[in-house]
Amino acid sequence: MVECTCGKRGCLIRYGHYTRKVKFMSEFICLSVQRVLCRECHTTHALLPSLIVPYSQIPLADQQEILEDVSNGKSPDAVMERNYLIDESNIKHIVRQYRKHWEQRLISIGLTLLDTLTIPCLHAYFRQFMQIHRTRNILCTCTNTA
Repeated sequence: MVECTCGKRGCLIRYGHYTRKVKFMSEFICLSVQRVLCRECHTTHALLPSLIVPYSQIPLADQQEILEDVSNGKSPDAVMERNYLIDESNIKHIVRQYRKHWEQRLISIGLTLLDTLTIPCLHAYFRQFMQIHRTRNILCTCTNTA
């Protein structure tokens, strides 16, 4: 059962959806993102898969690979060759945001870019790794009940 950020369980109801574009393997993939409403606190939430960084069109795995390459002194050309929708401007933005918002956070919880970061970042900061906006997130495991 999915829990709201207010701490209540079993109070979320479907509240519509929206389309989200993600740059994946040199094409834009359109995802239908389910929105839910909490009947207790009247807050709305989006149910995003963990491979997505909220407010970003670049998947988490690509962002993490870019940061690993740059931190090892390598060029992130492999990511740009695999996904030509990611360009040098995207790379610079990702590196700048990492250094500004996430580098010290990872150090403070004893993690590196080589670690799996979704669960530790959600537990420590209530945000997906590389999520810049301070929207509080929770990890939930969902099974298809339809």
